[in-house]
Amino acid sequence: MKKKIKKIQIFRIVVQLGFLYLLPGLFTLTFSQIKNIYLMIIKGNFNFLHAYPSLIEVLTIIPLTIIFGRFFCGWICAFGTFNDIVYKISKNIFKVNFKIDKDVDAILKYVKYLILFMLIIFVWTMGSTIFKTANPWDAFAQITNFPQVVSTYTIGFILLILIGVGAAFVERFFCRYLCPLGAIFTIVSKISIFKINKPNDKCGKCRICTNNCSMGIELYKVQEQRGGECINCLNCIEVCPRRNTNANVLNENVNPALASSVAIVGFGAIYGLNNLGGNAVTKYFPNTVSVSATASTKGNYKDGTYTGTADGFRPGMQVSVTIKGGKITDVKIVQTNDTPGYYDKAANSIPNEIISSQSTEVDTVSGATYSSNGIINAVKNALKEATVGSTSSSSKATNTQTETSNEVQAQTQTNAASTQQQAATSNEGSTQQGGKYKDGTYTGTADGFRPGLQVSVTVKSGKISDIKIDQINDTPNFYQRAVDTVPNEIITAQSTSVDTVSGATYSSEGIINAVSAALSKAKI
Repeated sequence: MKKKIKKIQIFRIVVQLGFLYLLPGLFTLTFSQIKNIYLMIIKGNFNFLHAYPSLIEVLTIIPLTIIFGRFFCGWICAFGTFNDIVYKISKNIFKVNFKIDKDVDAILKYVKYLILFMLIIFVWTMGSTIFKTANPWDAFAQITNFPQVVSTYTIGFILLILIGVGAAFVERFFCRYLCPLGAIFTIVSKISIFKINKPNDKCGKCRICTNNCSMGIELYKVQEQRGGECINCLNCIEVCPRRNTNANVLNENVNPALASSVAIVGFGAIYGLNNLGGNAVTKYFPNTVSVSATASTKGNYKDGTYTGTADGFRPGMQVSVTIKGGKITDVKIVQTNDTPGYYDKAANSIPNEIISSQSTEVDTVSGATYSSNGIINAVKNALKEATVGSTSSSSKATNTQTETSNEVQAQTQTNAASTQQQAATSNEGSTQQGGKYKDGTYTGTADGFRPGLQVSVTVKSGKISDIKIDQINDTPNFYQRAVDTVPNEIITAQSTSVDTVSGATYSSEGIINAVSAALSKAKI
C-alpha cells in the first residue's frame, strides 16, 4: 500500500523551522511576561499603558491560544520544535521504539502543574534566584553563543541535555510533562473555538489516531478534543483512514489546511499590530509611569543627564539616564555589543520598568538575563552620580570622606563635646553612630579560580557603598559574570552571605572572601 503524503505535516515542519530561525525566544519571553504581569498585580502597580510595550509576546500568544487553541505549541514554539527534531532523529535514524505506559504517562502530565506552582511561589512571589541560571529554555534560547551558554547557564545546559534525552524516547517529552507555560495553555485553551471532531460511531478499532498523537491523548475514547493537552498538530486528521477525524470551528467541520493557515496568519497579524501599538506607546508616551512611581513629590536625584557603563552578555553596555524634577524620566541605551535578538527584548522592557518603579530593583527578562543585568547595572552606575549629595565620581575618595565628615558634624552639633570631636575626625575612619563599619576605603585579597584577586571596599555612614575589583587573574568569560553580580548583591544585602554565580563559582567565592577580608579591617 502506497504511503500517503502528509501535506499538512510538511507545511507544519516548514513553519516550525521558520519560527525556530526567526523567533527562537518566544517561549521564554512569553513566560517571563506572564511573570511580570503577576508581579505588577500583586505589588499593586499594574499600569497597562506603561506595561504594554514590554508585553507584546504574551498579548499575542494568549489571545491566539484562547481563540484557536494551542497552535503556538504545535506550530510556533521553538522549544517544541527542538523536542520534535530530537524525537524524529531518534525514531527514524536510530530506530528507537519506546512506548511509555499510559498510566505512568497520565500521572507524569501533572508534573508541569507542580513546576508552575513552585515557580510562582518560590521564584515569582518569594524572589528566589535558585533557578536564575538553571532554566533549560534560557540555555536553549541563546544556544548560538554556545561557549558562553555552557559557562553561564551550566545547570540549564545540563537540564537541556537531559530533556533532549527524554525527547529521544518520548515524543514531546518536555511539552507533556515539564512545560510550565504548557500548563497555563492547557487550561486557557479549553474555551477555544477550534476542536478536533471525531464521532465514535464512525470509528473502527484501529486506534491510528491515538497511536500517532504526539501528546499521548487517547483519542479513541473521545468524540471531540478541544484544547487541553492537544497542540493542534493535526496529525490525527491526516492519518485517519476513514477521514472521520476533522478540524472543527464553531461546530462546523473545516479544511484543516485552511484552519492552520488562518491560525498562523492570525498570529502574524496580532503580533504585528501589537508591535506597532507598542512602538506608538513608546514614541508618543515615552514618560508614562504608574501611579506608584509618581506618588512621591520630592525628588531623589539631581536634575541632568548621566552616563553609566556595565557588562551585559558581552562587555561594553552604556546608557544615559535623564533626571527631571528629581525623577528618572528617560533611559537610553547608548551602546551595546549583545546579540540583537535577545538584547532588544531587554532594551524594550527594562528601561520602562526602571522609569515606572523609579528604581533599579526590577526583574530581568527571561532569555535575556545578562543583557537585562547589564542595563540595570549601567543605570545604577549612572544614578550614583545623580544621587543627591553624591560626588561626580565614586573614585574621588577624599571628597566623599569630606562630605561624610560634614554630614556627621551637622548631625552632631548639639551633642556632647566628645561626639563633636568624633565627627571632626571622621575623615580618618572614625566610628559612626548606628553603623556596622568604620568609614573609609579598605582593600582585601583572596584566591579566585587563580590567586591574586584584590578588591577595594568603600564604607560610608557605616554602610558598604561601593566595591571595586582592583585585580583578578581568572578567565574573563567566567569571572565577568561574578564581577557583574556579586558586588551588587553584597551591597544590596549589606552582607557577604550571598549566592555564587553558577558557572563562576570560584571567582564568586574569591570576591566574597576578598570583601570579607576588607571588611574585617573596617569592623568597629
